[in-house]
Amino acid sequence: MLNLIALCSPPLLPKSSPNVNLKHFRSINCCSIRKQRKTSLKSSWPSISLALFSSGFILGPLIDGLHSRVDLVVYQNGAINIGPLHTNIWVPPLLGLFYCTVGLLQLFLDERAFSEVPHGSLEKAAWSLIALILFIELSAEMYKNGVADNIEAYILFAAAELLWFSLDRTRLGFTLASVIGIFCPLAEIPLMKFFHLWYYPQANVEIFGLGLVSWTVTCYFAYTPFLVCLSRWLQSTINAADTGKS
Repeated sequence: MLNLIALCSPPLLPKSSPNVNLKHFRSINCCSIRKQRKTSLKSSWPSISLALFSSGFILGPLIDGLHSRVDLVVYQNGAINIGPLHTNIWVPPLLGLFYCTVGLLQLFLDERAFSEVPHGSLEKAAWSLIALILFIELSAEMYKNGVADNIEAYILFAAAELLWFSLDRTRLGFTLASVIGIFCPLAEIPLMKFFHLWYYPQANVEIFGLGLVSWTVTCYFAYTPFLVCLSRWLQSTINAADTGKS
């Protein structure tokens, strides 16, 4: 009889553990990651700035030379010619400042992003550089061969969006590239008007009495994904080196 009662009675269950709020731990984890990323940028931005500025100082004029060799832009005050490269003494520091500003702005936005930020890699930075060079070369060749401005603009707009889709695919990245694409050509106006550094001999748009080429907007747009990939790779490399030292 005792055996029968023992068999029929429910087994003793272990005391249930208190409920664990997984969302709370996820939020703490995300906050700690963002805090760590913020701290790393706060401590490493001087090194990243120097690397970005140096990249723009050296690499920028070489890429810009793809346009100047077909006389899309003609340099005036301070113009220098180094073999086939036509540039200006102010172009290296200006492009260094451009690289540094856009790269740091992207990293600043990354540290405040609520979604996961892509990790920078040398491979992605290299592919983005190749894509940018091909894009600039395509625009130069179409200009050289007399392709109509509106047709070239359509082709380059499509190519620029394809480049963004291949390398970034984020709304923030598209917005940043659009803002840079609009703002940077406008920023050229005071440099041309007051300092006479360069001009566009076949401009098709006139703003404040100065001529611009409409599709250069797409060139600045296409530049942005490369600078995003470059800045993220530099940040990951510098942070890894600092971690190794500590």
